[in-house]
Amino acid sequence: MGIINKLKSISKIQILAVVLILIGLVAMVRYGIGTFNAYREIQYARANNFGAGNVDPNILRPWMSMRYIAVAYAVPQEYLFHELGIPMERRNSEVSLFDLNDQFHFGPTTQGDKRYPAILDKVRDAIIKYRENPVPTGLREGGVRPWMSIQYVANSTGIPAETIFAQIGVPADGNAYIPLEFLVDAIKYKGGLRGLTDAVQRVVDANGASQ
Repeated sequence: MGIINKLKSISKIQILAVVLILIGLVAMVRYGIGTFNAYREIQYARANNFGAGNVDPNILRPWMSMRYIAVAYAVPQEYLFHELGIPMERRNSEVSLFDLNDQFHFGPTTQGDKRYPAILDKVRDAIIKYRENPVPTGLREGGVRPWMSIQYVANSTGIPAETIFAQIGVPADGNAYIPLEFLVDAIKYKGGLRGLTDAVQRVVDANGASQ
């Protein structure tokens, strides 16, 4: 009865304060995880020189998302999801391969004494297959997005990367595989990120390759 009476004596203001503190803690944890993941992605990209293109399919990792892989390898998400038989949805695009492997029951596989999610092999095979026969899928994401690179847009739409660079007035040398959100600072694009994505979108629209 003592505990019950103590609970009854807690005011609504105190309850609200506790709830807000808990919400704040959850937000801090989520922000911390997001910051760590972003840092890991950037460092891995730098260490493996993703900006040069032709990334080795054998360095895929379970923590990578399909979006991250699509940009790193300049392979349309639509193609990857189709090859794996997974619906192309935002939530599927942003979660890790480890979670997708569990969600869609791909199971584990082994190589030597190592055990890892089988989806890694399937994604690697899809990348190799795409490189052997590139297929424009259209920008199924609804248009040009800041996380895309010029090469990703080119491969998705069938518009040569050189054409896109020429029409937006940006030098192509060394810039094809850099996501627009990073490229904008590297080239000091005066229109900012919005101006750069809009410029690329206009090229896509002019070539009738939006979808």
